[in-house]
Amino acid sequence: MHRKGSKPFFNEVFMKKNDRVIGVCSGYTHDGHGVVKIDGFPLFVKGMCEHEEGEIIVTQVRKGFGFGKLWRLMKKSEARVEPFCPVAKQCGGCQLQHVSYAEQLRFKKQKVIDVMKRIAQIDVEVLDVIGMENPTFYRNKGQIPVGITNKQVVTGFYRINSNTIIDMNSCMIQSKRINEVLVCMKKLLNKYQNADLFRHLLIKDAFASGEVMVVWIVRSSKLSHKEEMCKELVENLPYIKSVIINVNTREDNVILGKEEHVLYGNSYITDAIHDLNFHISSRSFYQVNPVQTERLYGKALEFAQLSGKEEVIDLYCGVGTISMFLAQKAKHVIGVEIVDAAIRDAKINAKLNQIDNIDFVCSDAASYAKKLEKQGKKPDVVVVDPPRKGCDDLTLDSIVKMQPKRIVYVSCDPATLARDIKKLDEKGYAAQVVQPVDMFPFSFHVESIVLLQKR
Repeated sequence: MHRKGSKPFFNEVFMKKNDRVIGVCSGYTHDGHGVVKIDGFPLFVKGMCEHEEGEIIVTQVRKGFGFGKLWRLMKKSEARVEPFCPVAKQCGGCQLQHVSYAEQLRFKKQKVIDVMKRIAQIDVEVLDVIGMENPTFYRNKGQIPVGITNKQVVTGFYRINSNTIIDMNSCMIQSKRINEVLVCMKKLLNKYQNADLFRHLLIKDAFASGEVMVVWIVRSSKLSHKEEMCKELVENLPYIKSVIINVNTREDNVILGKEEHVLYGNSYITDAIHDLNFHISSRSFYQVNPVQTERLYGKALEFAQLSGKEEVIDLYCGVGTISMFLAQKAKHVIGVEIVDAAIRDAKINAKLNQIDNIDFVCSDAASYAKKLEKQGKKPDVVVVDPPRKGCDDLTLDSIVKMQPKRIVYVSCDPATLARDIKKLDEKGYAAQVVQPVDMFPFSFHVESIVLLQKR
């Protein structure tokens, strides 16, 4: 047994797998693991809270750091709570159920502060995280694997670092209607014995309208008993307005296939954010937390500081949700998105809401930003909401050359956000404030919005 101070561990050769050590958690990694330093050598320990002391079994040693498993808790944090989900320790969906919600928000704020100092290397105000009053049953989208284990149908999420499905009938962060659909589908799969053809169930719940879409993602279009299953499903759950069969014959991890057939109802459901209505298809990107989405977009609108005279460009616009929020206060908005299906949905959504001061363009952000820059377009505000990898250099360069007064950057990854802010800072745009928003309670993810002003 090693206690802190008894032997130096700066060289990992002094620590090996299955060693037992005693240490105190001094903080968290970006993904919520506890950090325990044994004479300077960091061990990352899942399920450990800051300030807790425990006996740890070393599970892996790498160059400069290692991983450990909490074997015995010796000093308990006031932030520790009992997970509400019986499979929380096995499931890879939630990482932070063992800490209080207040501690989750504190961790996420500190995570943003840390990357701003370490990566962006700037001193900028990071506001308190906008959290939820009730952080359960918040997800409007469930993407649930289906399998067969010991001749029994299993539905649930994957075990951490594996492809093994943890069987469950409900999830505390999925909407109640999604859980009801899951239970009903499981009964039908057992009844008709065709689960071997199912890969996933994709369930979308429109909170505002109460409409639900169910997508059966299957390995072959030759699905037996599909009509009977669909009829029973809709009879049992009348709020289901769309049942779609998606055929995916790929052998990789891509969820949706290219072939799709509507089995019942429409190819879309309708939802609303604030006073705006949106058609949502099986492939539509739509924020999974509707309560926080309204707060997120409201903050983006606040940062844009629109008076009704501004030209706005919204890069990575998806189905046009942020674009239409902006169009309510701007003179004109151009939304840019590379996914053709998303642009089609965006145009439908603009028409649905009778918004005529907006144009949607199907293009990658970099190319279109460069095109606008060459045309001499000088928007007042540029809004970007890129994927997790952030913006590439060409996009950032083109934005800067257009010389907007303000840039509003919406990000789902603090590290790539900080990297891009540093580049923009070097090009004359200073970050004024960072507002984190908790879109994904009980996970280590956090959304952030940054206002950047031209110097």
